[in-house]
Amino acid sequence: MSRLPIVTRAGDGAFAATRRTGIRQRSLVGPGDSPHQNLVMIEADAGAEVELHSVENSESFVILEGALEIFGDDYRERLSAGDTCTFPPGHAHGVKIGDEPARYLVVFAPARG
Repeated sequence: MSRLPIVTRAGDGAFAATRRTGIRQRSLVGPGDSPHQNLVMIEADAGAEVELHSVENSESFVILEGALEIFGDDYRERLSAGDTCTFPPGHAHGVKIGDEPARYLVVFAPARG
């Protein structure tokens, strides 16, 4: 593991399809880069959805463009550009993209492989 900063340039890498229709991701910092966090950029089509799920690590979102709704068994919250949210480890959550495409940054900590 390098002790130098991890730098990802705007033109580095491409967005790849995920198992979820209308959701693409680009890894900015992967588990091979850092054991402390993963950093993933998400591009999502209008109306795309990520089903209710939980992860063992914490997961944070920074909404860059568009709007989305986060939801769980007992909550539903609309987020738009500039908003952030953090899910603690093991917290069940899902995402529904609004009427326009969205772009958001996801941080997993610690890194997940």
